[in-house]
Amino acid sequence: MAGRRWPVDVAPAPGELLSSWLHRLAHANGVPPRYFGGFLGAAGENWSARLDRRLPERILHQLIEHTRVPLEDIAGLAFAPDPFARLRLPLRPGRGETCVSGSQPNWLQFCPECLVEDETPYFRRGWTLATRVSCFRHGCRLRDRCPACRGGLAPFRQDRLVPHQFCALCGAELGKSTAPAAHGVRRLERLIDDLLRLHAAGHRPRGKTSLPGLLGAACFTSGAEHRSITRLSHRDRYRLLRRLSVGSFPFKEGRKSAAMACWARIAEAAPTYRRLAASFAEAVMPRIAPGLVTPSARPDLADLLRAAARLHANSDAP
Repeated sequence: MAGRRWPVDVAPAPGELLSSWLHRLAHANGVPPRYFGGFLGAAGENWSARLDRRLPERILHQLIEHTRVPLEDIAGLAFAPDPFARLRLPLRPGRGETCVSGSQPNWLQFCPECLVEDETPYFRRGWTLATRVSCFRHGCRLRDRCPACRGGLAPFRQDRLVPHQFCALCGAELGKSTAPAAHGVRRLERLIDDLLRLHAAGHRPRGKTSLPGLLGAACFTSGAEHRSITRLSHRDRYRLLRRLSVGSFPFKEGRKSAAMACWARIAEAAPTYRRLAASFAEAVMPRIAPGLVTPSARPDLADLLRAAARLHANSDAP
């Protein structure tokens, strides 16, 4: 750590989490992540994940001083301000719970195929969303714990110079393949992701609860309990989306809420979503190469018009 600049700079990867970059930066400069947190003045359990949610100015300026990475690049890795805060996986389990249990959530998921494919493995921001259960690139299911010891991810706890694609608890490699996600689940995920992107871009109804707020407020039945989606493990969230994708709605019994209605409308729209998007593209964009789409495969624009009419008639639509 001699001198103003640290010996090795590490460029952030596209869509990378701040905590992931900090772990890679520590490893590149010969400091295990567990001790790097203490050097930054952010010691304690889950130190790097806490910085994802809130990056203090003093630590930001410390990183700027010791690296050649621009301020905006470092600040952009953190979540604050975070329009999706209601849908982020929790940093720690609830009282009396443990991340080791397969029924409890872990703060981070990952795609094993991405970690194997990356030249330098890193963890993505999108993997912290409870509404994500598969990889959009590879189509496989995500993991939220080590495939060997079943413990939750804890790269911030690594006290040896080991890359973070290895479990900090048992040392096993995290790149063991997972099964493909069901088509209906992936379609529902994609629709939710696109709606959230529109929400973040400012396309949202005025004076109403935000879409992330509605999605995060609904309580689903999980065994004998009722939990929001952020309180479910990856396994249970995948099962939930699978049920929603086939028209089963495991909501908390009682008075139907706006949050439940929002989930139901999105799940009902998911099967025709891609067809509607294709219909819209066909209607408003010039065809670059005529003849590539056969008449039999061309989507029906009437579907889009009927959907627009339903949304216009429903004042509660997100």
